Amino acid sequence: MTENTDRSRRFADALISEIKAEMGRRDLSSRGLGRLINKSSQYMSTRLDGGNPRTGERVPLGVGDLAAIAEALGLSLTELVDRAERAADATPAPPIALADRRASVSGPDEDLAHIPDNVIEEWAGRYAAHPSDGEPEDHTP
Repeated sequence: MTENTDRSRRFADALISEIKAEMGRRDLSSRGLGRLINKSSQYMSTRLDGGNPRTGERVPLGVGDLAAIAEALGLSLTELVDRAERAADATPAPPIALADRRASVSGPDEDLAHIPDNVIEEWAGRYAAHPSDGEPEDHTP
């Protein structure tokens, strides 16, 4: 993928994210936003959510849609685009190793003493380790 294509995709994703963030701030659903700009809920869903049901691809928003959405959200089109550009240009945070995520959530000194016995018994019966690699394997009937 070229740098320009990658930048375009990041910008498009950031634009949708900014629209959804503003919708969240205003407690506004896709359907509600669609009503404000005279578009159906399916029309909005294919552009803001999962995309076209047949292809799975998000349908791009046109400039007219963006202007109407910005106005409905009480923003100028320029402000919406500026926010998306800043988000697209931001350096993404480096990935965090799984072990570090677990340590930050559960604490480095977690042991089984804090887990009730009935939970340990349920887990032991349901998730026995696989004999070849020792990884938990779901044995739920």
